[in-house]
Amino acid sequence: MEISKKELKHFVITIFFVTLALAFDDKNPEFILSSWIKNFIIIFLLATITVLVHYIGHKLLAYRYKVRIEHRVMTTSHFYITHFFSVKTKPIPLGIIASLFVAFASLGKMFFIAIESFIVHPDKHRRVGFRYQNLTDYELAIIASAGPLSNLIFALILKMMGLSSLNGLIYINLFYALFHMIPFSTLDGCKIFFSSFPLYIFSLFLILATLLLISLYSLTAIVLLSLFIASVFTIIFFITMYNKYL
Repeated sequence: MEISKKELKHFVITIFFVTLALAFDDKNPEFILSSWIKNFIIIFLLATITVLVHYIGHKLLAYRYKVRIEHRVMTTSHFYITHFFSVKTKPIPLGIIASLFVAFASLGKMFFIAIESFIVHPDKHRRVGFRYQNLTDYELAIIASAGPLSNLIFALILKMMGLSSLNGLIYINLFYALFHMIPFSTLDGCKIFFSSFPLYIFSLFLILATLLLISLYSLTAIVLLSLFIASVFTIIFFITMYNKYL
């Protein structure tokens, strides 16, 4: 897997702000600096593992489809005032700003951890043997979904170990997956939503159902129920959309 210096820098920045969002409120009734720093370090380690799992998921599928992707902190440089008029500015770190705003506005009671996204660098020479030289919409959706679904699978593996000490890491992975399914800007969810809507619905409800069931049932029950719920909602949306265009 190719990792540029710029990508590594964005990787570290992502981990720091994810940690800050999650560790902003350490749940202690009084602020004690040593206690807060200890909590920050623990969450930093958990966040590093979580972001790395997400990162590897994207990279492996990008390698499978012979394209190069680069992870970046989510930014925006266009602000649309009307449908016909927009303002272009220097790249603004939208993910970081949103994360800090939510953390400070709620005093750490809420968090936003969708900090990073990825961009695709087309290279037709890499895709020798594929039917299409350019990456298709469905292939982009698969690569984008690999990140959140990697966090989901990792959380289920941790659940299988049955150790209560891993609960924090399980929930961080599931929330990280869920936040990245938001269909906004350059997040994974936006890429999946506009490239393969059925895959988006299935992945979203699979992650959401797992998050809601993770503390209630055994691993087998969680997997079966989550797959059932995700499949039902996907079928419902498919039938609804199909009937709409009849």
